[in-house]
Amino acid sequence: MKYIKYIISIIISLQILGCKDTVVNNPAVVEYTKILSAKAGDADIILYTNGYDSLTTGYNDVYFKVKIGGTYQNKGVVKLYPKMWMSPTYMHSTPVADSFNFDNSSGYYKGFAIFSMPTSPPDVIWYLNITYTDENNTNYEADSIAAYTSLHMEKQWRIFLDTNDYSSYFITLVKPFSVTKGMNDFNIMLHKINTQMTYFTLLTTPAIFISVYQIDSLVQSAGNINPQCGSDGIYKGRINLPFKGQWNTVDSIFYNNHVITNNPPPIPEFNFIVH
Repeated sequence: MKYIKYIISIIISLQILGCKDTVVNNPAVVEYTKILSAKAGDADIILYTNGYDSLTTGYNDVYFKVKIGGTYQNKGVVKLYPKMWMSPTYMHSTPVADSFNFDNSSGYYKGFAIFSMPTSPPDVIWYLNITYTDENNTNYEADSIAAYTSLHMEKQWRIFLDTNDYSSYFITLVKPFSVTKGMNDFNIMLHKINTQMTYFTLLTTPAIFISVYQIDSLVQSAGNINPQCGSDGIYKGRINLPFKGQWNTVDSIFYNNHVITNNPPPIPEFNFIVH
């Protein structure tokens, strides 16, 4: 338990604190940045992201390509499991997609990864286990692949504790990473954490209610739309930021017949600045 308390304290403290592969999707051009490659038996597995030149803390869209015998694959599935070793005997993981399935529109195996810590080599490094399973259930596995994440404070996430049963949850901002005056899309994901912080279960049934207020004046905005969960596991709503300044979006979450978020104080919350 002392290691679990230690890593949670590190994570909460952090909360306070290439080559290009281009795919043309009419009408926009999307650039995918190659982050790393791994050899898994006869398979070459390549990890890409977009929008940033590295993996980052917080939410990442993650893409894979798999090549066997010089041929890129479009069947089967890729799975990813990150490991962060906090001692020789204790490691924790972080939320990722259950599977990365082939996306015909992009030509990649597509999913997400939400990294809870930035790296600081040589002591703090994420190690990835990547597995490709083809349509014949043949596995190609690459383990202990070093991956590096940069700290990006705009990519927000929070860990909070349900004081009713002492379960822990991980809530992640999917968008926006920057805001404008007026209405903005507000997308989040919610995971439940097991006691060892080694597995994160995506939750899609809780009811989430939001309130938005300006930090300095405590004035609340009107017209906000509570996030509703879609088939992709992402809760989608809208927040109204009517004028310049710092704004908080506070999440109240109802799950298992009770409110699992703390109130007071209002936790968790995401912070935005309108310039």
